Amino acid sequence: MKAFFPMRGSELGALSFLILFSIVSFMPRWRTIEIAGMAAFGWFMAALMVISPVVALFAFLRERRP
Repeated sequence: MKAFFPMRGSELGALSFLILFSIVSFMPRWRTIEIAGMAAFGWFMAALMVISPVVALFAFLRERRP
């Protein structure tokens, strides 16, 4: 079956990284570990909010280079 739309290699890599990071950060063990008074889950979610647009921008900019 063909894909709905073609996906470039860097976009696939960025998507894979973000999906794996999300899977790891939503594991139940991170909800009980505390770092600096906040659950590790909260730190991972904050990092995900910063990392996801940065990874996407790098993936898109990498494809635009001549």
